[in-house]
Amino acid sequence: MLRSIAELAAYGTFAALLTAASLAPEARDTASSAMTASAAAVVSAPLISSSRGTLLFGTKGCIGCHSHAAFPNARMQVGPDLTGLPERAATRVTGLDARAYVRQSLRDPGAYRVSGYSAVMPDLHLIDEEIESLTIFLLSTLP
Repeated sequence: MLRSIAELAAYGTFAALLTAASLAPEARDTASSAMTASAAAVVSAPLISSSRGTLLFGTKGCIGCHSHAAFPNARMQVGPDLTGLPERAATRVTGLDARAYVRQSLRDPGAYRVSGYSAVMPDLHLIDEEIESLTIFLLSTLP
């Protein structure tokens, strides 16, 4: 189990470093002005998107506690599986639709507890754009 946790931490760190490197301003000179299509897509990606939400799910540590079909190799599950969240989220709290429930859960992780899970979700100190991107990702249906 400790090996799995160490591997997961290493994966998250590596993904975070790759993301930071991809999003960092690029020093351009005439010899290295060409940028690959994938790097260009990352740099020009909007601040709020499902793809950014997917990336955040992996790099912010969500994958360390939650499973999701977008990450089939994830093995840890301390919190609920979030694959079917679009169907469940709207019924969790009276008066909140799915989007409001997910946003509130990300903004204030201790606001709601899912029966059967004793772990407390940590506050990830997400900014609004991250909350929106994660919400879009979590409420999207997978192909």
